[in-house]
Amino acid sequence: MATNNPGAAARIGNIQLVAGVRAKHFWTYMYASLICIGMMTNMNFSQPYILAEHLGISDPGLAGAITGRLTGLTEVIALALIWPFGMLADRIGRRPVIMLGIGLIGLSYALYPWAAEVAHLMYFRVIFGVGVAAAASMTATIQNDYPEESSRGRLVGFSSAFNALGIIFATRLVSAMPKWLQDAGMEPVAAGRYAYGAAALACFISVAIFRFGLKGGIPEAARKRPRWAELVAAGFKQARNPRILLAYVSAMTARGDVVVAGLFVSLWATMAVKAAGGEAAVAQYQVFLPFAVMQACAVGWSFVFGSILDRINRVAGMVLSLFLSVAAYGSLYFVESPLDLRMLPLFALLGAAMAGAIMSGMALVGQEAPARERGAVIGLMSMVGSVGIILAAGIGGALFSAATPWAPFLLMAGAQAALAVWALLVWLLAPGSRA
Repeated sequence: MATNNPGAAARIGNIQLVAGVRAKHFWTYMYASLICIGMMTNMNFSQPYILAEHLGISDPGLAGAITGRLTGLTEVIALALIWPFGMLADRIGRRPVIMLGIGLIGLSYALYPWAAEVAHLMYFRVIFGVGVAAAASMTATIQNDYPEESSRGRLVGFSSAFNALGIIFATRLVSAMPKWLQDAGMEPVAAGRYAYGAAALACFISVAIFRFGLKGGIPEAARKRPRWAELVAAGFKQARNPRILLAYVSAMTARGDVVVAGLFVSLWATMAVKAAGGEAAVAQYQVFLPFAVMQACAVGWSFVFGSILDRINRVAGMVLSLFLSVAAYGSLYFVESPLDLRMLPLFALLGAAMAGAIMSGMALVGQEAPARERGAVIGLMSMVGSVGIILAAGIGGALFSAATPWAPFLLMAGAQAALAVWALLVWLLAPGSRA
């Protein structure tokens, strides 16, 4: 049951919210978790269709290299801006920054299918990158603003479930629509434009939803606005805390996980179908099943793992999530084709691993970061995550083109194994006060 008394702290089921956060703020934030992450992830998932049908690029090596460059460009932009957006939000509030972010993401969707060459995609990716920086930093920050500490893991789990639902919604909307439209007689390029136009419209409507649904102003704990110099120093100063430093570095592998799954599962399927003489729209339609299994498992695991995180030491929670990720990403070595239905259990494991990796880092940094500097701390964490995406997309794209399709997944398994050893040491030597 939700309580919605403006003068009291609201409660949504077993999630206790801080004073001043109402039920409508909570549910609007859940919608933001759905639409922002869904649209950010879908850009990579649906991009193979644009490359194959709009630009006529069917060579797997070339497509892999272009995909890596485009994703890397987005993350360079995000790397430059995601921390400043976090600091800006500590000064002017979260709501205007996330509104800007989803609006720019919508603009990039509106422009993307009109590209006539790869250079045009690069220009539109700059707009997308600015939007991603604003939206990603705010979804992470609001996630840690709204709950009481005792409910942080459960709210992170709830939000993570909506992230996964958003990815299912967005990928279904944009990846399946071209096939539906082509079956109705529309030619491939026009079908792509309508699909991307629908995604843009959803983003533009979201601007208004955020304006009237999210909590305005800045958090009560940050009511005395810190100076810019303080905020710049805050993210680095907090890194002296070994648990915050661990959370920073975990963002690198967690964000890399998501981009590898979003980019290379879809690209793997599209290139395989095109090589066999099929159409990109068919590949996008068929690959939705393993992708949906991944996200459905992420939804279920989010609720379970969120509750676990509120009951155990959160560094221990990160150790658990990292070992799960090593197993999940390493198992992709055994996949011959993402369209092979016998491999669905491995994709289910992959979905749980992706959700757990993001949740454990966010719960840990939310527990440790001071509320007054939380936007700056999470902004720096997101910036480190952008470095992970750049490395995963660049190195993963090169491995995809030069080696085998499962090579990017083994790259992530190795990175997570190394981080798991570090997390285990932090757990043993500096576990923090939460038992």
